[in-house]
Amino acid sequence: MSIRTSYIINQNTEAMVGEYQHNGEEMTRVIEGKEMFLVNETPFDILNNTFIHLGFDLEGALKGAKTLLGGRYMVPVCINAELGMVWFSSNSFRKSGGIWLAYKHIHDLVPISKKETMVVTSNGHRIPVPMSLNHIDLKKNQSAFLHTTFVGRWQGIKKFLYEPESGFTLCKDPGDLNYRVRENEEK
Repeated sequence: MSIRTSYIINQNTEAMVGEYQHNGEEMTRVIEGKEMFLVNETPFDILNNTFIHLGFDLEGALKGAKTLLGGRYMVPVCINAELGMVWFSSNSFRKSGGIWLAYKHIHDLVPISKKETMVVTSNGHRIPVPMSLNHIDLKKNQSAFLHTTFVGRWQGIKKFLYEPESGFTLCKDPGDLNYRVRENEEK
C-alpha cells in the first residue's frame, strides 16, 4: 500500500481511519473513491491542513458548528458546504485513533452490536465504527443540518413557507428578521 507524506481532503474522500504503525507512529488510512492509501499524518492534521489549504480555520468551523447545534460535544465540521463536505468523528477529534466519516458518502448503516455499526460508503466500502446506530444517525442528522444551513447562507436562499390553497405565501429574504406575505401570481 502506498504511503503519502501529506493529504488534502476532497469531495471524493469517504473516510479517514487513524491507526498506529509497528513503531508507534500514528498515520491515517484514507479511503478516496475506489482507492485506499496511508498518509504520514494524523486525521486531525489532515483535517486542519485541509482547512488551512482552503483559507479557513478548524477552530472557526468548530465554533460555527457548536453555535448552530447548541454547543454540543463532538460536533461535525463543514469543510465546503456547496460540495457537501461535512465530516464527523467517532470520538473527540483531538484524541488519536478515531474514524472520520464524510456524511455525504454514507450509503447504509448496519448494526453490528449495541455499540458498533458497519458503515457502508457510496463506493461499497465497509467500515466498522465503534458507535451505536442511533449515535451515527444523530451525527448524520447534525451534518445534514449544517450542510443545508451553510448552503443556504452561502447562496442567500430565500426561505418560503407554503400553505396549500391558502392564497398566500410567506417569504423571508436572507438577513431579514421577519417574513413577508408574497401575493400569489395569476396563472
